[in-house]
Amino acid sequence: MAIVLNLLSVSVLAFVIGIATVAVVSRFVLFRLEQVSFNSQKFILWSLVSAPWWIAFSCISYFMPYSLGFDKVFNISWFEDFAHWHHIDIFSFSSWHALTLLLALIYLAWRVTKTTFARTKQSIALSSLLSFTDAQDARTTNGNQYLLMPVKVPVAFTTGFISPKIYVSTGLQTQVSDEQLNIIVNHELAHVTARDPLFKVLFTALASFYPSRIKQTLIEQYVLMTEKMADNEVTKEYDHHDIAQTLIDVARLQKALPTDCDQASVSYFGHDYTSLRVEGLLNPINKPSLTTFIITLALLATMPVLAASTVDSFHHFIETFFIH
Repeated sequence: MAIVLNLLSVSVLAFVIGIATVAVVSRFVLFRLEQVSFNSQKFILWSLVSAPWWIAFSCISYFMPYSLGFDKVFNISWFEDFAHWHHIDIFSFSSWHALTLLLALIYLAWRVTKTTFARTKQSIALSSLLSFTDAQDARTTNGNQYLLMPVKVPVAFTTGFISPKIYVSTGLQTQVSDEQLNIIVNHELAHVTARDPLFKVLFTALASFYPSRIKQTLIEQYVLMTEKMADNEVTKEYDHHDIAQTLIDVARLQKALPTDCDQASVSYFGHDYTSLRVEGLLNPINKPSLTTFIITLALLATMPVLAASTVDSFHHFIETFFIH
């Protein structure tokens, strides 16, 4: 039990160090995201937002052999030279380790409860609204199905975790051409295929453990990426300029609407980063930068190593002030 509690203490320290590391690394990585492919962007963003978790597990995996004595069995001397945890088989409930675990447990419970409550509240409100509108089945001229809402507000969005659905209002449908409606629904269909509403919620939940500024930046970059990926799917059937013009036209129709649509479970057409999406359509990057991706991978690979070393140093530093 003492070993387990100490390893949990290691994971808490590594988690905090992971957040601090991402805060630094993201400054060098995020503004270069557009230089790499969409798949690389997705990998990098998910790696960053989940970094505290996999860094914590990496540190547990690192200290685990040492705690079980495998370093002596297999004569792995570099374990102790690089980083080690003093008397890992002893745990005192009056130590700073116990306080660390208690605070971490309280914070985790608070964060999970707050996030769950917020998402549940949003889902209930959205479900009630959609039920009230009494949306009807409809099809575009190219045969794609969507739900038409008798609402004057010009909106189109995708929502739903298990079975995502596309909603378009009559206020938007009646003000765009058939081709533009095809583009809009094709874009939303890309969100359905990728299950973006579900993964957007998961990404937002992981990002919620970061300070607000980093959290907002990560979410903004992720949403922008999903929108650009959906736009890219539409380019397989329609011209880049036609898609860009549709974005601009829809943005003009929606200019009087609030722009702070932060519902994690919804992917809106036209609300999210229109100017950047138009720029991406009109000036696509034809040759992604391999150098940027390699440098990013190198930074990600060093993060758990740095965390293990920092956990050890931080442990020594704290013990100079507190009785273990």
